[in-house]
Amino acid sequence: MPRRALLISAACTSAVLAVGIPSPASAIDGPDTRRVQVVMVNFTDSSFKDPAKSKAALQKAYFGKADSLTSYYNEVSNGAATFKPAADGDEGVVGPIDLPIPGAGCDNDKIHSETQKALEQQGIGWDDFEHMSIVFPNDTAKCGYGGLGSVGGGNTWVPVSGDGGSADLTVLVHEFGHNFGYQHQMRYACTGIDLATCKDTQTTSHKTPMGGGTNVAGLSAPELIHAKWLSLKEAPKVTKSQTYRLRSLYGKGGGVRALDLPIGDDRLVVEMRSASGTLDKGLEGIHAYRVPQGHYDASSMVDITPKTDHWAGSDTPSGDALAAGKSLTDKAHKVEVRVLKSEGGEATVAVSLNGVPAPASARQDVAPQSEGAAPAASSDGKSDEDLAATGGDSGTTMSIAAGGVVFLALGGAFVIKSMRSRRRSASRHAR
Repeated sequence: MPRRALLISAACTSAVLAVGIPSPASAIDGPDTRRVQVVMVNFTDSSFKDPAKSKAALQKAYFGKADSLTSYYNEVSNGAATFKPAADGDEGVVGPIDLPIPGAGCDNDKIHSETQKALEQQGIGWDDFEHMSIVFPNDTAKCGYGGLGSVGGGNTWVPVSGDGGSADLTVLVHEFGHNFGYQHQMRYACTGIDLATCKDTQTTSHKTPMGGGTNVAGLSAPELIHAKWLSLKEAPKVTKSQTYRLRSLYGKGGGVRALDLPIGDDRLVVEMRSASGTLDKGLEGIHAYRVPQGHYDASSMVDITPKTDHWAGSDTPSGDALAAGKSLTDKAHKVEVRVLKSEGGEATVAVSLNGVPAPASARQDVAPQSEGAAPAASSDGKSDEDLAATGGDSGTTMSIAAGGVVFLALGGAFVIKSMRSRRRSASRHAR
């Protein structure tokens, strides 16, 4: 990919329209196996030119053993979450279905309702799946987004090339991340080492596909905590001053991988990142995230080196990591995080709470890799759904605002609208 290519290679702008959508099914005991119905649709003014080629490519992109939506979430969740085709014995992709509407204008509400109507005529409804992913040819429609997903819901819209085109993996990972409840992960830039000097830059973290990273990056620790894909032994809640030895977030073996500590009404999550498996290539070191009032799905990365180029294609993609000898403080709440050592996928971090110095030696906590982790909640128990669209260069963006206010990011990176779910299909979904 080009040096500055991040989430989506399609559009330069994004758009969001309010759509009433059913949310995914409640989490079940054991691994969270989510059924996905991929639907290829044609419009009256455009259609798939090579549907067989596109269908085969989509089956691989969604359900393939490697380099797929399924393989990515299998890896980041350590097997706690996976996807499968909605129908047993089905390869997971139906269509193309001819919709009686044009693609031009990109009426996502209409695309959704007409697709759902067509499926219901075939006897397929929300009892049969948790996610519906609508894939359509974008050659004529030219929708101004590379992907669209309901936050905490079960719908995604994926425009592709009608000439045998497949879905971009980063797009799929990102939009299904919205279905898991994730917002866009932002970046705080700090003029000093204290959190009081930090301001929201309206740019993304680049440390997760939800924050401008590609599918090469894993999810960040706050996102894993939100989904309950890190155990308390792997991400302990710090209640007193202590020095910890951290292992990389996706590394093999056991141990502490992230720290979760209080800063007033908010939380601060500190993680260790290093390449492991197919994830986190180019990422190395300690990163910290501010979590507003316990909303781990809406964390922002704390950056005390805002002038460093942190893009994945740069020479210093982890130039924003807290280097050995560096500290991050919150003087207002008497908190200090100091990195004593950071190299080779391991780090030693001293945490001081309430002004009490951390002990010099690190704890020797060793915990097994998370197994049988509780499945992800769709939206931290919230009953509302949001719709988030993603486009072109995600280096600049805005987060979803309370009260349904719409913001347009500078550079046309994202447009996001918070909306109240009408939940018109809730009864069908619940039964």
